[in-house]
Amino acid sequence: MKKIVFTILALGFSLIVLSGCQTREDSSDWLQGDWYSKDWNVTYTIIMQNEDEWIIKDGEHTIARCSQEYIDDEDSKEILLIDKKGTEFHITPINKTHIKFQQVSKDGTLGTTDAVEFVKKQY
Repeated sequence: MKKIVFTILALGFSLIVLSGCQTREDSSDWLQGDWYSKDWNVTYTIIMQNEDEWIIKDGEHTIARCSQEYIDDEDSKEILLIDKKGTEFHITPINKTHIKFQQVSKDGTLGTTDAVEFVKKQY
């Protein structure tokens, strides 16, 4: 009887551990939403169309349609979005409501910016 109870408890514990591993937040869902930069006085809306396609908007104006190229391991968590023209958007979370955002254009074009902080707008 003790072996059966122990086996059931061990299986239950294993299921809890496995389900916790599956729901680990490796996704970029947290990035979706409205982000405001005081330095630039602008709000960008970042929308995930699917796992590989992102849209960055300034109001109704689409700034870029990007593919998600890279999510770093647990060390830095930088997300790299690249549009079809080669412009890179480096996004690094500071915490749950703040990110560092840097736009880097491909060589030979204008548009590289310093990294600025954006704050997620709460509704």
